[in-house]
Amino acid sequence: MIKNFDELLDKVRSLPPKRVAIPAAHAKSAIFCATLAKQEGIGNFLLIGNKKKILEQISMIEESLIDAFEIINEDDPVACVDIAVQAVRNKEADTILKGACTTAQLMKGVLNKETGLNAGKLISIVSVFETKERLIIFTDGGLVLYPTLEEKVSLINNAVYVAHKMECPKPNVAVLCAIETPNLKMPPTLDAALLSKMNQRGEMPGCVVDGPLALDNAISEHAAKVKGLQSPIAGKADILLLPSIEAGNIFAKSMTYYANFRSGHVIIGAKVPILIASRADDAWTKLHSVALGVLCS
Repeated sequence: MIKNFDELLDKVRSLPPKRVAIPAAHAKSAIFCATLAKQEGIGNFLLIGNKKKILEQISMIEESLIDAFEIINEDDPVACVDIAVQAVRNKEADTILKGACTTAQLMKGVLNKETGLNAGKLISIVSVFETKERLIIFTDGGLVLYPTLEEKVSLINNAVYVAHKMECPKPNVAVLCAIETPNLKMPPTLDAALLSKMNQRGEMPGCVVDGPLALDNAISEHAAKVKGLQSPIAGKADILLLPSIEAGNIFAKSMTYYANFRSGHVIIGAKVPILIASRADDAWTKLHSVALGVLCS
C-alpha cells in the first residue's frame, strides 16, 4: 500500500498524464492549486472562467506558467460547470476540481441525469490522512448525513475503490461506533454487526469488514488486547467508516487541527472523481486531493 503522500505523488507522476477541469477557475485558491500541481508534475489543467482574471492570477503566482494552461473564457459559473462536465463527457478531461462556483452549482451539473456525470451510485467523500506509520482512509465527513444500512454498503465500496487504487488489495474496514457490542438502543452498532456478517457471506468483496469497533480498538492492537477484544482487524484498520456526518466532520477536523496530519479527499460515485476543496484547506491538502483525483480517474 502507498504509505504516505510523498509516495502518492510519486505514483501519480509515474502515470500517464491526466487532465483536470476547473470551472470558474478565476478563484485565487484554484489557480494556486493548479500552478502547484503543474510544478509538481501531477496533472494538466483546463481552466474555465474569466480569462483576464485567470491570467492575472497566474502572473502573480508563477509568471513562467502563463502559457502552460488551456483557458476557456466564460464569466457565468453555471456555464463554466456545464463546460467542465461536457469536457469530461467528451473525454477531454478526467476529473473536475471546484473553482469559484458554489458546491451546489457544481454538484447540480455533475448529478444532472441527462447531461451530467451521474452513474446511478451513491456519491460520497473519501478522505485520507497520513499518520506516522501509514495512510488511513475514512468516510463520510461531508455528504451523506445519516447513512442507512444500504448506504453504508455503498460508502464502504467507494472507500475500498480508493484503497485498491492506493495499492491496498484487501483493506481492513472498521465500522466505528461508541462501543464494541451490538446494542438495541444504539442503531449504528446493529448496522455494524450486519455489515460484518454481510462481508463474511461474500458481500462487499475485496475487503475485510468488522464491527462494531470503537476507534481505539480499530487503530491500536494494544487497546484491543487490553479490552480482550477478538477481531481480525483490531489495530490494523485501513478504512474507518463513521456512523454519521457529525462524527465524520468532527473526526476530520480533529485530525487536521489537533493532530496536524496531512490529508486529502476525493468524491467518489460519479463517472469521474470530483474534487471540492474546503475554503480552509491549505495548498498541500488541495494538491493531495488533486493527486487522489488523478489516481482514481
